[in-house]
This record gives sequence, structure tokens and C-alpha cells, in this order.
Amino acid sequence: SMTIRGEGSAQTSIQQGLVKQWCHLDLNTENSIDDSFNTSGIVDTDTGKVTVTRTTNFASINYCMAGSAWSGGNNYERSCSNHAAKTTALQLVAVAINSNGTLADCQDVELIYTGDLA
Repeated sequence: SMTIRGEGSAQTSIQQGLVKQWCHLDLNTENSIDDSFNTSGIVDTDTGKVTVTRTTNFASINYCMAGSAWSGGNNYERSCSNHAAKTTALQLVAVAINSNGTLADCQDVELIYTGDLA
């Protein structure tokens, strides 16, 4: 357990302040992991839906995910969210590319996870 000085005079916990998993995916042309940390694999389950499996599980389902996606061109309306209940070992992610919620297989999907590892 260690704390360090963050910005200004604030103290930051190294355990609580680190990203515990991240991945950059191509779901459009290759269905592949371009680069990652603590990500063991992905499964393309449907258009705009992917299962992301981690190498080291989270301690509980109370972790947080943030993500974005891009499909090329001038399409800037994008979001990533759960499409099923979270588990400690994997997360089912839906990529919505349009404002009406239409799902799409995007070439640049970026996900980060924070929380307590098991």
C-alpha cells in the first residue's frame, strides 16, 4: 500500500488510482485486440456487441468502465455501455454509433476499467 503526491498537494493512492484494464479493439475489419493491458480475449457476439474477457478478474462487479468508439469519416456520435449484467471475469459491451442507439462494428473501440482486482 502506497500513496504518492499527485497534482498540487493532493495525495493519491496507487492501488485506487490506476487503470486496471484497458483495450483498443478493431471490431470492423479484423475483430481483434490492437493493444491491451489485462485483457485476455474478445468475442464478437453480434453487430456492435463484444464480450471482453480479462486476465485478472475484478474483486466484485462494482468496477467502472468508460469507452468510446469511432467508425471512420465524420461520425462523432459514439458511446460504449453494458448490454448485459457485468461479471468479475468479463463484460459484455455494446457500441452505439448513432444518436438513435443503432449498434455498429467500429474500427476503433477504446475501453478502460477501474476498480479493485481480485
